[in-house]
Amino acid sequence: MYLEQMQGVAPQQGLNISAKLIASIKILQCSAEELEQSIAHEMNENPALEVDEQAQCLRCGTPLHVGVCPTCDRQTDLMNTLSDGASSDFAGWDEVPYRGHDLAAAEEREYDPLDFVRAGGTLEEYLLRQLGALLPPEDQPIAEYLVGNLNSHGYLTVSVAETANALHVCEERVQHALDMLQLLDPPGIGARDLRECLLIQLRNFEERGAAPPIARRLLDGHLRQLGEHHFADIARELGVSNAQVKAAWRFIRANLNPYPAHAFEFDELPDVGLTIGSDRNVVIRPDVVIRRTDHGFEAEVVEQRRFRFNVNAVYRSLYQQCKAHSGSRAGLSDEERQHVRQYASRARFFMDCVAQRWDTLMTIANALIDYQYEFLDKGVRYLKPLTRGELALRVGLHESTVSRATANKYVLLPTGRTVPFDDFFDGSLAAKDALREIIATENTRKPYSDEELASLLSERGIPLARRTVAKYREALGIMPSRFRI
Repeated sequence: MYLEQMQGVAPQQGLNISAKLIASIKILQCSAEELEQSIAHEMNENPALEVDEQAQCLRCGTPLHVGVCPTCDRQTDLMNTLSDGASSDFAGWDEVPYRGHDLAAAEEREYDPLDFVRAGGTLEEYLLRQLGALLPPEDQPIAEYLVGNLNSHGYLTVSVAETANALHVCEERVQHALDMLQLLDPPGIGARDLRECLLIQLRNFEERGAAPPIARRLLDGHLRQLGEHHFADIARELGVSNAQVKAAWRFIRANLNPYPAHAFEFDELPDVGLTIGSDRNVVIRPDVVIRRTDHGFEAEVVEQRRFRFNVNAVYRSLYQQCKAHSGSRAGLSDEERQHVRQYASRARFFMDCVAQRWDTLMTIANALIDYQYEFLDKGVRYLKPLTRGELALRVGLHESTVSRATANKYVLLPTGRTVPFDDFFDGSLAAKDALREIIATENTRKPYSDEELASLLSERGIPLARRTVAKYREALGIMPSRFRI
């Protein structure tokens, strides 16, 4: 056999990705914060790019009027409602709709600094205000460090020794600051574990003489057994009756909160899907706002109203001169001509990439409105099964483009909830909502088992296996039936 190596020319097809496509993909997959950083970086690097930014509310994307969000704050409407003789019942204030009063009229009213004060605040601010009155000024950095290391449930994630080493102070001062923190509302804040959290809350009931005598002994030495409902074993070890242990357990379950920071939240029961209230120190910005109108629903890309891009007038004029006098210098040196062309073209290129991002988001949002109309109108129970591949076919985009466009981005629904785009593609949300409803209405003396829950869901037209029901129940944070008694 004779082998010979030869070189030849043959046509071959290949995929060549342009620089514009790479930049466009990078801009598309950025989150809102990453896009803001990209815009700031481009402004610093490119003198030809001009960006006009409109002040907007971070929660809903509404333009601010006199520094106040008319949708979230509603101070103007509340004052007008009260002045018109409406009821002064504070419980109904949140239901007053915003009617969009004239800005000039608002500015002509007598200036009142209290109009600009938000009613709420973060848990961190609330705790620091209380500690400011309890601790001397030299211990305020300790308070800020401790409060800053609370997790979303209100537990302290650092030890006294670690805090003392980080701030170069003695442990006695840190312990004193921690003791003051644990005296504050909400009760149980600043605890380092579940046992300490419940004991702090129990102390308040003991001071009023409202706690069962054996409650502290249960929490201090038998917390795990109590959670596993080993009442007979606990009663035998403590030398008390089984009824006394059960009575103390019912008191603990009804009055003590294992998540003290959640008591600071305004929402009582989170909806299925993303819960923004899990950490009140974090504001999640919606990328798209879906509003209810007289003709249905309409989508708006928040960034499109927030940012206005343009090429600097001087660079635009010089760039036009360079194009009109391509054969001459047009009063500029070769280096200056190259500078103008480079940065003017770069600015237009960046603007095109951002505009393409907005067009893609709007296309996807409108397609979701059409397909998930009942979900937006009636609730999560009407969410239809949908994959990103199916949506890509409907809008004429590649599946990877849809995935990049919806990753790490959020939608503000007409109900006021901010959810990730992922919720539109999560077929389990309707089943979870039905599951939570069934458990909420069950007989607490005889709760449903996972097998019974699967049967009840099947009767509602949601066939699920028992193992799937158990997985959904755990995802909702609901205990098994033997612990729901």
